[in-house]
Amino acid sequence: MKRHIIFASHGLLASGILSSVELILGKQRDIHTLCAYIDDGVDISHQVNELMARFSDNDEVVVITDIFAGSVNNEFIRFLPRPGFHLLAGLNLPLAIDLLISMEEENTLKYINEALINSKESIQYCNQTIHDAMHNDKEF
Repeated sequence: MKRHIIFASHGLLASGILSSVELILGKQRDIHTLCAYIDDGVDISHQVNELMARFSDNDEVVVITDIFAGSVNNEFIRFLPRPGFHLLAGLNLPLAIDLLISMEEENTLKYINEALINSKESIQYCNQTIHDAMHNDKEF
């Protein structure tokens, strides 16, 4: 079994995330991008079908889309019954990096859940976080 990751977005976010990931982690294998709605007349259903057709039925495919219930996410929902298919929403750089550095983890649910938890923790209101950290330091 081979694990593939797809970054999928409206516009160029997916390719931008891949570019940033590779700047930080180096060139990546088995990562694919789908950038929807950048070329007039290109049907997203066709794009998704073409991309998914590249993978063997034995391959595991982890798709991360930009927006839950957005049109890109909705196109991938129809693959949920496919064995080894996993769909996430909320594509961002910390999530992408965490998934890639843990790529060798065999337990897929553990792999995905840990990446989701870690990426959520990276979302911060820095003003408050720094203020709280400075305030807590003064109390010691």
